[in-house]
Amino acid sequence: MLFNKKIIQCQTKQNKEATTHHIEYQKAIARVENVRYQIIKNLMAGQDIIVDIDTSLFSPAMRLNPTEYIEALQQKLKAYGIQYKMSRAKKEVLDAGIGRVFSVKPSKISTAYRVSFYIPSANLNYTCYQDLLENIGHRICIVKSGSDVDQLLELFYSGMIDDMDFAELFYAHFYCNEQLNQLLVVTRAITKDQMNTLLEEIIKR
Repeated sequence: MLFNKKIIQCQTKQNKEATTHHIEYQKAIARVENVRYQIIKNLMAGQDIIVDIDTSLFSPAMRLNPTEYIEALQQKLKAYGIQYKMSRAKKEVLDAGIGRVFSVKPSKISTAYRVSFYIPSANLNYTCYQDLLENIGHRICIVKSGSDVDQLLELFYSGMIDDMDFAELFYAHFYCNEQLNQLLVVTRAITKDQMNTLLEEIIKR
């Protein structure tokens, strides 16, 4: 469905496992500010989220030296009083330096961090979103009502979450990348009609 002035476009595919909503949006349109944030808040529908950040998926310069970013993030999380779990591991990551250009040592071993944190819906205002989530790649998992947040954070921390069905475990989940004006929302809870209604609400504001 194509929305007013092509601000937001959504295509939906459904299979037995889950429904996938491919949302594309225009950021630089004055009539609708903060489009990505508004889409995320509407998708949350008043439910809380867990954010999963893996520095090995960052842009080349950041993923090779993520420590400064992680230290700053920890300070912000503490300032907001946000509950989080962090693990650290050695990973092979793509080299952003001249060696990559000349195909010499295209990858190297570097320290990668995985930080997962819980944000209640009421606490995720635009300022918080800008401080913690803008300009980095991250996965957002919308938590089902009644879920054990401590247990979910522990699953991220241990890495066991990667072997689980996110569509079954969460209300919805999607990966955000600031360089791409799109979201790929995977869910078993949000139908095509419901998604269209959520997106149309943004246009009407």
